[in-house]
This record gives sequence, structure tokens and C-alpha cells, in this order.
Amino acid sequence: MVGEITQQNRYRTAAALLDHCAALAHLARAAARVEASAAPCAVALAGGRRLHAAKRVGLFAGSFNPLTRAHVAVANAARRSAGLDALVWVCAAVSVDKERVERAALVDRLAQMRAFVAGRRHDALVLLNRGLYVDEARLLRTLIPLSAQLHIVVGFDKIVQIFDPRYYDDRDAALRELFSLADILVSPRGSDGADALAELLAQPENRPFAPHVRYLDVPPAFSTDSSTEARAIAAQTPPDTAALERLLPPAGAALALHTRAYLLARPGHLAETDFYSIRECWLAALATQPERVTRMLPPLTSLVSQTQDKGARGRRLRAWLKATPHDAGALLAVLGDQASD
Repeated sequence: MVGEITQQNRYRTAAALLDHCAALAHLARAAARVEASAAPCAVALAGGRRLHAAKRVGLFAGSFNPLTRAHVAVANAARRSAGLDALVWVCAAVSVDKERVERAALVDRLAQMRAFVAGRRHDALVLLNRGLYVDEARLLRTLIPLSAQLHIVVGFDKIVQIFDPRYYDDRDAALRELFSLADILVSPRGSDGADALAELLAQPENRPFAPHVRYLDVPPAFSTDSSTEARAIAAQTPPDTAALERLLPPAGAALALHTRAYLLARPGHLAETDFYSIRECWLAALATQPERVTRMLPPLTSLVSQTQDKGARGRRLRAWLKATPHDAGALLAVLGDQASD
């Protein structure tokens, strides 16, 4: 019973952050800055101070769309295997091979991860604008002590990607640099476990790098769980909440259920009336508003619902979202005009 209450509290905490306009606006501005930077850029969004004295750091990068219990199990296995005293959850503004993944928006995924990290004193959240592991390792090294050992945590599918020459102009040179920066911890995926990793590392072109790669012993129950499965369940009407709670920790469940990120619009519905499409418009608009304004706004779920309304207020809010620039005074006037209901 205590565990169930704790899970419920964590869900509510994550949902509250996913509704907090000022916090979402802060994340949206940070994401916009990182995405717009032509130079390599890394920003600690939570737990940055925890990295200053870290000696053994794990880098776990992903889209976390949404965060799953399998992600958490892999992270915990990495802590045990490498004796990590800091685990950095890394989100890239662009993820290799996932550029076209839609829903949830980056800002919502960051809010989900920030809610998750807030309850874990050895974790941090970093946003960066590079997708290759060698670039991510180089960037993360700017945030940790020079003497710190760095371990990159990946699934089996990613170690295959790391050794794939199509991602490099000069594979071996890039891998030499990567393994000078970090070692790799590999978790199983599906039927690909320790034997498959040993076979991959035994290939002549990969053998020189094998000493830098270690297998992670993750409970078999998590080897087939995936964000893809969670998105498919969350897209159902109604979603199977029990199945989602089996797959997702509270922060991931809040992203899937509270924001309705994966619930597809019904056929014939316009994007301007779809709940999550409107939410995405608000996330973009919030980034343009002063902090004093975003702190005055109601929860984002309420804003989206009001925008969907067929009455005068809904029409005015939809018009405001379409306007450029987004005038703060006009927004506050709409929200404060009770006669518009």
C-alpha cells in the first residue's frame, strides 16, 4: 500500500510539472537555444551541481519517448556494474535515426525527465545538440571533472550502431576518440544478449575496441519492453492504464496519460481541435512569453481545454496562438475576460 501511494504521489508530481507553464516555458527556451546553436552545446537542466565532484559517471542518452521501467532497470544495472556515483540522462535536440519520431514534444519529454530526476539525488539531466555518442561524450566531459571515468550506457541495438561505419567518415578514428573518452556498457535487447555481444566484438574490425565494452546484466523481464510498445498502448481509446503502468514509471505514465501525447486525433478532426496539437502550439508560444506572464497562467491542461472550447474564449485563444508575435497583454486580456465564456 505504501509503495502504491508513493507511485501515485510521483505521478501527481510529474503531472503537476507537465502542467506548470512557467517551468515548461523555461525548458522550451533552453531547448530553443540549444537547437539554434551551430556550435556543440550542452546544458544541465537538473542536477548539474552533482556532476562537479563525480568520479564515475554514466551517460545514458535517449529520446525517452516515453521513459520506461526498462530504461530505469538498465540505469540501475549500470550503477551496480560500474560503481557509478552519477548517472546523466541525456536528451539530444536531434537523435540519430529518430529525427522523424513525433509526439511527445521535446519539451514534454524534458519535463518528464526533470520530474524523474528530481527524486534521485545521484542523477542529472542534460540537453545537448549532438546525436553521435563520440560528440555526446566530448560534450559531457565539459561538465564533469577531467579525472572522472565516463561510461556510456546503451542497448544492444546501439552498440551495433556505434560500430556501423555508415555513421562516420572515418570509423576507426572516431571510435579511437570515443573510447579515449569513455567505455561502453551494453544492455540486452530482445534475444540479443551476452553471446551476441561477444560475437560482435569478435569481428576483426571490432576486436581492438573490445576491452572498452562490457555487458550489463539486466533482468530478462525488461529485455523486450520498449517505448514503442508504450506509445502504441497509449494511442488506444481508451488507453490500457494497467498495461502502461506495468511498462512505465510514474513520470513516463504522466507523459503518456496526462498530456495525451500519443492519443491520436480522431479521423476528420482538424489539428487545431486536437488536444495534443494545441498543446504543442502552447509549448511553442510559452517560450516567447516573459516569465512574469507564464507564472500567471493557469495549468497548461486547462489552457488547452479552454482553447478547444467552441465558444468565444476558445476562438480568441486559437486566434492568439496563430498570431505572430504572441502578445502577452492580449493573452492576459482573453484569460481575464470572464464575459468571453
